[in-house]
Amino acid sequence: METGAGFELRGEYAHSVNFRHRSGEPVQLVCDPGFDAMIDRSESLELGDSVVRVVTTEALIAMKERAAGDPAIRTSKALRDRADVALLRGDVPDPDEGW
Repeated sequence: METGAGFELRGEYAHSVNFRHRSGEPVQLVCDPGFDAMIDRSESLELGDSVVRVVTTEALIAMKERAAGDPAIRTSKALRDRADVALLRGDVPDPDEGW
């Protein structure tokens, strides 16, 4: 089912709704009251004529840690969230690592 602006509904879950834009880009809307305080502390970012609220890196890390700790999510998703946390904390690999 396609919604407005070229988004196709891909799935509805306990705390999220997933869409895919006709360009192929995935979009996930998360509805978790545990994130409310972090969102309240978000910062404004000007994009052209628009202002978008963006959570801080520290809040994003906390969100990913919360998600990774949810026993209901797939193991692969939890591992991806933990890897994201490592990258956000600065564990960026050397491009020649592993050669």
